[in-house]
Formats: sequence, C-alpha cells, structure tokens
Amino acid sequence: MFEEIYNTLKEEKAVAVIRTKTYEEAKEISIAAIEGGMKIIEVTMSVPNAPKLIKELKGEYKGACVGAGTVLTKDAVDECIKNNADFIVSPCLDEDVLAYAIQRKALMIPGLMTMSEINKVYKMGLRFIKIFPGNVVGKGLIGAAKSIFPDISIMPTGGVNKDNINEWIQAGADCSGIGSDLNKVYKSNGAEGVKEYCAEVIKNVKKL
Repeated sequence: MFEEIYNTLKEEKAVAVIRTKTYEEAKEISIAAIEGGMKIIEVTMSVPNAPKLIKELKGEYKGACVGAGTVLTKDAVDECIKNNADFIVSPCLDEDVLAYAIQRKALMIPGLMTMSEINKVYKMGLRFIKIFPGNVVGKGLIGAAKSIFPDISIMPTGGVNKDNINEWIQAGADCSGIGSDLNKVYKSNGAEGVKEYCAEVIKNVKKL
C-alpha cells in the first residue's frame, strides 16, 4: 500500500525537514529545497498552519512527496490525513498514536532510540522507522538494528548535514533527514542559499 512512498524515500535518500517559527519562512525554505532538487519535504507540525502548507506544496509541486513531522496526537494524525500528507513522522514512540495511524491507514514513521522500541513497532507490522536524534543515538544503531531486523528501513534525523549524509548512508541508513542546517543557511544566505545547499546534498547522495 505504501510501497511507492517507501521506494521514493529510499531512492532519493534525503529529506528536507522544515521547522521554522513562521509559515512564510517554512514555505520559502520548502520551495527553495524543491527547486534545489529535493523531492521529499517533511513539514513539522510545529510550523504555524503546517497542514495548510503541506496541502499547498502538494498542489503546486506535483512531483514532490510532502509529509508531516512532529506528529504527536491522534488529532494531528487526522489533520495530516485531511490535508493529504504523503507520510507522517513522529519524534518518539507513542503506541496509541501509532496504532491509530495504522487504523486510519496512514503511513507513519515513528522516531526511536532503542532496540526495544524497534522490536515493539516491528511487532506492530512496521518496516520503516526513524532513528532520532541521530547525533545522540549514533550510526552504530543502524547496523545493529539491521542485524536483528534485516527487513527494516531506517531514516536517521538529527545531526545529519550535507557533509556527513553519505557517512550515514554508508552506515546503513536508507534515507536521512536534514533540518537545522536549512534554517542556518536560510538565515545567512536566504532562499537562494537553501537552493544551492540542497543541490549539493542531492549531488553528494547521487555519488553513492
């Protein structure tokens, strides 16, 4: 059912994670990321009017895969579904919210830190997970997890940037989320800087 989106995540290998304090900045960074070649955008629910932005981006950029991040409640799951989010990401494991998303037939990727958490969602039928925060957990968890659960796909987020994304992929990551760097680049070099940064990300991952 979700195979096409899973394949897109694994083929593209990079996700632009949008987390800003204003809707306007979030939209500018999202558009710049898409123009820079990023086909996967994750708009976090902490962005004001995030569901509206998801729907707008999906309407304006037909080739983009646009999902929601920082989804923590059942109501947020409903909002994401209502606004046609391609996927839903959470920063942690909330089994009730995850079970609800599964019930609603939504593609949800939970954020995990331990083998016990991975085992829990594996038993719930999930085969695509997020490791968060990546810079705290470390690359070693990816190989360890895949040695026990060889059929899972893993997306680290947190501490991933254009210079080390290939290290994460070589460690076994199927795709990686880049977030805070986009804000830094936007503040220093604007939308054009974000566009150039994302183009470099895509260039780097395509080398593998």
